[in-house]
Amino acid sequence: MKTNKILTGLAALAIAATTFTMAVGAVQPSYTVSDVYQGTLYYDNLLSIELSGDGATDVIAVALSQLGYHEGNSNADLDGQNGSGAKNFTEYNVLFGKLDNGEGNGVSYGYAWCAAFVNWCLRQARVDKELTGGMYVSCHSWRTWFVEQGAKYGAEYHARTDDYIPRKGDLIFYKSLSATHKRSSDHIGIVLGCENGVVYTIEGNADNKVGLHEYALTDPYIVGYGSIAYKTADVPEVDYRAEDHYQPGYYIAGSGKGSVYHGPDSTSGKAASLVSSAVYRITAVQGKYGRVTLEDGSIGWVSLRRFTPITADAAYTIKLEAGEQSVTVTVAQGESWTIPELSLDEGFLGWSAGEGSEIYQAGQTITPTSDLVLQAAYPQQTETEAQTETDENTTQAPAQSTEEIGSDTQTEPSSGNGGDGGNGGNSCNGVIGGAAMGLLLAFGAAIAIRKKRN
Repeated sequence: MKTNKILTGLAALAIAATTFTMAVGAVQPSYTVSDVYQGTLYYDNLLSIELSGDGATDVIAVALSQLGYHEGNSNADLDGQNGSGAKNFTEYNVLFGKLDNGEGNGVSYGYAWCAAFVNWCLRQARVDKELTGGMYVSCHSWRTWFVEQGAKYGAEYHARTDDYIPRKGDLIFYKSLSATHKRSSDHIGIVLGCENGVVYTIEGNADNKVGLHEYALTDPYIVGYGSIAYKTADVPEVDYRAEDHYQPGYYIAGSGKGSVYHGPDSTSGKAASLVSSAVYRITAVQGKYGRVTLEDGSIGWVSLRRFTPITADAAYTIKLEAGEQSVTVTVAQGESWTIPELSLDEGFLGWSAGEGSEIYQAGQTITPTSDLVLQAAYPQQTETEAQTETDENTTQAPAQSTEEIGSDTQTEPSSGNGGDGGNGGNSCNGVIGGAAMGLLLAFGAAIAIRKKRN
């Protein structure tokens, strides 16, 4: 399983024809960000997040917006771009101020930042500090709060040995197996979800950056989990793995350069290049491709296999059906989709949702308000037309004259006719009649298929 495609532990919920709580607003930083961080890609990513009011979803969305951020060696590296930085200088520590953790950086923003990152995400997602114990930058102190005081605020602590199944938004505490210190925990992350005995997380200060990780639930590196009494809201469930099911919503691009295509496939031609680690809003999904609006206002499509989903939109599905051909697209609520041009049989009239419904044409824009199935429409065929075609396609054998048969010739009854003998024409008519019946049946089936399509 690719660690940049993580599943919440539940299949993505059906979101069609469902009303969800509207977003409560874009992220507004809870502090004065540094001049170095402001205007960077990661700052722009943060501001692009629309908070939903569901605490766990929003905390994860904020955290995912920072995927790829790398620690630096000085205040000049607070932009997260120093891929070789190793001295713990990060923007997330700016929220908590300068400290001296005895690692040689003095009183500065250069100190271990895994707990600071998690707390930073909680603050930007507007989670009440009282629900989380305050502004901790110490894993040990934070775990102690969950164990000793968390219950007063609706929080719970679960040891790994409790057989607890972690949920999205939980805090996960670790302790190095080789640690010689007496602290109860020395690392922390945020749970994305759990599936098949594996817990998936996003963490800061693991490999010196913000990244995705996975562990067996039985891994002794895990100490336990802290569950927070988040506010909840009715929002679409996010499939963080999205290996088989992509949804409209916000996604963050992976590292490295990728392409934006003119259409929902790589053969449609390259329209632009992706920005590594940038957040994109996907307004429609067709197969593994998602539709984006480029800076110049043009529409492009990207392969979602290069992306990690951050949030999901309420959406509707439009399906075009024409025999063995079909096209399915999922469109975000309030967004439109243009019907593509397809090569279909002669006489094709357009796309219909059923008898008496509007006929949609290629190039027409649809803004769905519910799931929609459109079938290829063809001209209706009258009974007279059907009979005429049947007559034209049925071959009749010429009747034999009595002279050819001979009046004194005795004929045997035709086997298979069940008749009483006859003039010998019955036997020949039995063969010809069988061929004609085959044609009738074949043509009848074709008419039935045509009518079914209509």
